[in-house]
Amino acid sequence: MRKYILFPFFLFIFFSGTTYAFDQININFKPAPNTPYFIGVPEFNIDAEEFPTVVLNIKSNHSGMARLFWANNIDPQMNEPKSIPFFIDRSDDYKAYVFNAKSQNPYWSGFVSQLLIFPDGGSAGIEIGPSDASISKFTTNIQSGWREFWGPRGRLVIGSTINTMASVVLFGQPITAYLYWLIVMTGLGYTGYLTNKWFSSKKKEPFDLLWQKIGQGVILAILLCWCFLEASNMFSLWLVAKQDAVFIGKKLEEKRILANTGDFYKFMLFCQKNIPLKSRIDTRIPPMYNDIKATYYLYPRKVTSEAEYLVVYDLKPDANSLNKFAPWQTFRPGAMILKRGKS
Repeated sequence: MRKYILFPFFLFIFFSGTTYAFDQININFKPAPNTPYFIGVPEFNIDAEEFPTVVLNIKSNHSGMARLFWANNIDPQMNEPKSIPFFIDRSDDYKAYVFNAKSQNPYWSGFVSQLLIFPDGGSAGIEIGPSDASISKFTTNIQSGWREFWGPRGRLVIGSTINTMASVVLFGQPITAYLYWLIVMTGLGYTGYLTNKWFSSKKKEPFDLLWQKIGQGVILAILLCWCFLEASNMFSLWLVAKQDAVFIGKKLEEKRILANTGDFYKFMLFCQKNIPLKSRIDTRIPPMYNDIKATYYLYPRKVTSEAEYLVVYDLKPDANSLNKFAPWQTFRPGAMILKRGKS
């Protein structure tokens, strides 16, 4: 009889242990060969709804900006909409970077099969230790919100132009939305407090004076929120100035070298020198801006699938391309120009 009584207890322990065993999914990151980013592969596909939090352990010998990208069963491509920008701090030991990916980006959905970390300055000097995706917790949500608020989104122009700049965000929402609610709740609370005090007072002051005090309280709340936004904006301007300071006193070509990862711009100069201006070209260049920049740097050469030259930069051409093009000019292993026709 005793074993039948204990049986439900053992079932409870078993299923509870199973639940806790899967409260996180380990992710291993490795540098992608001849590329400036890291590829992360989870132990098994991440259910984005069940595991909204991503914790990256990063060690870096310099500070800078990076982006976390992911691919899922809905969209298997790495692209800008499915990304979260963040700052990497200089640290001698591994430092945890916590993201509530679900709240920061609505495209954290479906089943995530792969992640990618793209440091703006390249992968040199950066190491990524064992990381994980986990269930949402109060402490991790606070850590994520803190990093998100002080992060680059809304403070630096990312993936856009100087004409648009998103608001600073917290849990995926513009910070101004929280301030509007704070002003409304402060006004209602102050109104309730003064009204209760007015009704309980034996000697009642004029009702107009009561409304004047309420108005003063609301205006004070608005001014405090405005000061908070202004301080936040000053921090953003300091970040922009800090980011641009490295270009001071540099020539145009030096600035472009600094603004690109690795030796990409030097390779573009190599292509400009060797490919005639009126040529038709095609490219095999990793995305995340380098592929777009190549079109700009190599203009007026026309990018088309019916190309005379194939520009390859740290991305292996497919078999079909190798059947049409032969190596022609080599900048370095992995970065070369191919010309149509078999060698």
